[in-house]
Order: sequence, then C-alpha cells, then structure tokens
Amino acid sequence: MVALVVTIHAWCGQAWAGDEVSTAGSTVEGEASDLVASPDSHISREDWKRRIGEARSRAEQARREWKLNAPLRTFVPDPPEKIATERVLSDDTLKPGDIVSTDKGFFVFRGRSGSDGQAADFAPIAPR
Repeated sequence: MVALVVTIHAWCGQAWAGDEVSTAGSTVEGEASDLVASPDSHISREDWKRRIGEARSRAEQARREWKLNAPLRTFVPDPPEKIATERVLSDDTLKPGDIVSTDKGFFVFRGRSGSDGQAADFAPIAPR
C-alpha cells in the first residue's frame, strides 16, 4: 500500500522536500514564468493581426524591389580581351624592347619607371 502511494505521488509530480525532482521542477517553473513575462505575450489579437499584416506588407515590398532590381544584380564578367590586356601590362617578366598586343593595339615595353621601379612604361607602335 505504501509503495502504491509513493508511486502515485512520484507519478503526479509531487515529491518530498530535498528530492532532486522538486528542485528541477522549480527551475522549469522559473523559466516558464520568464517566458510569460514577455511584453509581446500581452498584446491584443487585433494588434497581433496588425503586426502580422505589416510584416507581410514589408516582405511583399522587399520581393517587389528584389524583382525590379534584378537586372542591376546580374554579374557581367570582363571580356577576355580586357583580362588579357591587364595581364600582359602587369607582366613582371617583360624586358625593354618586348612588344605586347592589347585590346588597344601593339605596344613596346620601354622598361620600369618611377622612384619605386614598379610603373611600367609602354609606347604605342604606329601601324604601317
């Protein structure tokens, strides 16, 4: 009979003082009271519906703007000619007298100039 009473008390969540179950239960109750104290939990149904409607309107506006700006978001890679020109003009292995072909025509490399020796000097070659 005593075992049946102890089982019923334990199953119903009632425990004696000092049991681990009773301290764990008070922690869960404390966390639940923190959740209930949220200011958003005390809004009226109309306010809640109004907030949902405003959020939907903002989302719809963002979708429309995203669609309108789609052409601006497209990535247009540089043409291969431009990439090749940039590569050849910044080539560190060029020696004075080397001729390079770019998207603007042929150029002769004169050498490095400037105080740092990093600025490349090119002269255009006139077509015949």
